[in-house]
Amino acid sequence: MYRFGWWFAALFGLALAGATAMNFILLSQARQALDEGILGTRSPAVPAQHHLALIIPDTTDSFFDGLVSGLTEQARGADVAVQIFRYRRGAEEEETYFQLCLTSHLDGVVLFGGTDRLAERREAARRENLIFIPVGTQVPHTTHGFIGSSALLQGFESGNQAGLLKGRSARVGLLLSSDGQGPVEQDPVYIGVSASLRAFRGAAIVQAARARPGILSGEEAVSSLLRSDPSINILVCGSAPITEGAAQVLVDQGRVGEVLIVGTDGSPTIDRLVDKGVIAASIVRDSRRMGAAALEAFVQARSGVPFASSVEVGFQVRSSKEKRS
Repeated sequence: MYRFGWWFAALFGLALAGATAMNFILLSQARQALDEGILGTRSPAVPAQHHLALIIPDTTDSFFDGLVSGLTEQARGADVAVQIFRYRRGAEEEETYFQLCLTSHLDGVVLFGGTDRLAERREAARRENLIFIPVGTQVPHTTHGFIGSSALLQGFESGNQAGLLKGRSARVGLLLSSDGQGPVEQDPVYIGVSASLRAFRGAAIVQAARARPGILSGEEAVSSLLRSDPSINILVCGSAPITEGAAQVLVDQGRVGEVLIVGTDGSPTIDRLVDKGVIAASIVRDSRRMGAAALEAFVQARSGVPFASSVEVGFQVRSSKEKRS
């Protein structure tokens, strides 16, 4: 505990100590879109009118590729330069970047994260005259502005697809994303899958686990789950990396077709595996729309239209049946 506290204090202190330098970087150089972290269409010599920061996890998850693309593509025609900050160490580093953006007096910040500190962050942003656009997968029950793709709805559709594929005989192994917290039974995806399976009497989640952070965490979690319960005949995966890992395990074990996969999101690998039937279906959340909607909300707020409503970006189901038909 002492070592962790020392590390965090040092990191936060370093960030605050560098705030003055960051002011210069973010308010002058970054407005001119000087490097690959700042995206725009104009010459580096021509400054953008507005400067927006995007704070997201540092991960290989393709969901965030869509979020970045949607936001930056929309920014190109809106005179907005975007700088991307990627946090690796969870909520502490996420908050450090947020505080750094506040002290640097940017025009706005789009932050992907949880909902537990929304009110506090809104108030902090208001005091600094900064436009705060929260995005995430846990849409809060509030009238305040939030752009998200509901994890509960994702889980409900995942369970529905599992039921349609296996009916009453579905024995689901559920792999949740590593960025969640708390008991797996309280995760919105778990709750959604469980609720949806009730329509298929006899179908059930027989094992559930959360993947750990790391490139190979999907493979490790899937292998462990399959060993723990041989009755599993369908895997429901809560993220793109887990989906790709599950497919790799089934291919390596020669169990393609014996155990089906309902995955999450899309990537070149997932799209190819759906087309080949290795992955039966994937719940593709519209993260590109999430990014575009966040930029639109920022532009509207700059024009005087308050960002007060919540946006659910939704998803589509991509199925191997579509390819065969």
